[in-house]
Amino acid sequence: MKTDLSQPPGRVPETDRDGSSAHEDEDLRRNPKFLRDAGATFVEILVSIVLMGTIVAALSAAVFAMVRTSSTVFEITQVETVLLNASDLVERSPQQCSYDSVVEGAAGAAGWPVDSVTATVEILRTNTGNPAGDWELQDCSETVEPFDVQRLVIRAEHPTVEVTRTLTVVKSNVSN
Repeated sequence: MKTDLSQPPGRVPETDRDGSSAHEDEDLRRNPKFLRDAGATFVEILVSIVLMGTIVAALSAAVFAMVRTSSTVFEITQVETVLLNASDLVERSPQQCSYDSVVEGAAGAAGWPVDSVTATVEILRTNTGNPAGDWELQDCSETVEPFDVQRLVIRAEHPTVEVTRTLTVVKSNVSN
């Protein structure tokens, strides 16, 4: 406690309810240092609101970007799942000229339109090592022989979003 020199020695100064003397309260009111600490000014409050708004805006943008990325990744995963299901159905089916009905089953199982998954069938005519000249589109008027080697390009396209994936599969019936 501060010693009050304006009071005669041995006299206890009068105190308020909070225990502070009247002189201390008067000192606080007269001293500009204490007046500044009395509360926040309008400018300080405004600066803090602007700073908080900037932080909230940055966090909102980050959360929005994460949600958008998450939904895109989910749709890509759906396309790749349908594509793998179609390749699995092709692998389990007997060798044939057209696999449209087989890959349409993968689209239907996902609840997609049947034309969202397609398969292009090519047959190996010669094996020179030149992919452009060795493969020809499968002619369905020909009979598929047991040792024919087929290359299927399976294409899956998401029905509502622009996500497309392709998978190339080589199929033969060498084991028979």
